[in-house]
Amino acid sequence: MKRRAFTLIELLVVIAIIAILAAILFPVFAKAKNAAKQTQTVSNVKNISLGFQLYLPDYDDTYPLWSAAMGLPTTFNLEFMYPNLVNPYIKNGVNATTGELQGIWASPNSKTYLSNISNTFAYNHWTLGGFSSCARQTGFPLPAICTGRPVATYAEFADESYNFPANATSLANVAETIVIHDGAQLSRPPQYAIAFPTGDAQFIGVWGPHDLGRGPLSGPAGISTRTGAIARLQAGRKTVVGYADSHVKVVASSTLYHNLYSTPDWRGGLNDNKGWSRDWGY
Repeated sequence: MKRRAFTLIELLVVIAIIAILAAILFPVFAKAKNAAKQTQTVSNVKNISLGFQLYLPDYDDTYPLWSAAMGLPTTFNLEFMYPNLVNPYIKNGVNATTGELQGIWASPNSKTYLSNISNTFAYNHWTLGGFSSCARQTGFPLPAICTGRPVATYAEFADESYNFPANATSLANVAETIVIHDGAQLSRPPQYAIAFPTGDAQFIGVWGPHDLGRGPLSGPAGISTRTGAIARLQAGRKTVVGYADSHVKVVASSTLYHNLYSTPDWRGGLNDNKGWSRDWGY
């Protein structure tokens, strides 16, 4: 019996159906993959937060310096930075020799755009790790910013107790005080907009990698100089945050910014330092 072959029209119909199905399913698969990476980030931040909790009792309940080499040329060497200071309690992802941050120190939705040595999590260092480089242990004079900060400009951060790492007992609301989150190594609170109005918006250090934005991020100083993938991370909409009681949640990135910062998609939601400082009204 003669076998009947598919006609050209039938083949085109099948191809069209496959193309339609692919167009429907590929975005679904992409969203599922992104959600899985977000879940992994939540797990990573949870483990880092627990590492901070284990660190505290061994250091009189005091948070780690953002760098143990403040004021030295090696300030930003990973061996002296906070990830390595808490690494003995985590033992995952920090290679102080090569400077690489992997494992739980890599946010999956950010790391794909960055190098092996790039940070994907940021420490709330103004509040917890020592303001500026005021906690330096060198013999050099302290920066002028370490004394006499006006309250009108720095609000809570005018208090010179912020020059040094926070004691856990100084936090008025541990359940809402930010410790670490998706971002660029070190983050700065909303007060940065008032204290440093000419500072590039990139120095806020908050990223939203779990729902990338269109960019750019703008602030009092105008449009951030960062472009490409970093601009999209800065303009993202979802950030994973770890708090001082070690709980973790996903928040709208805009809720972490002063309302003087904005992107084409959102404007910051804060006009104070709620969640960022040691005592913001409790």
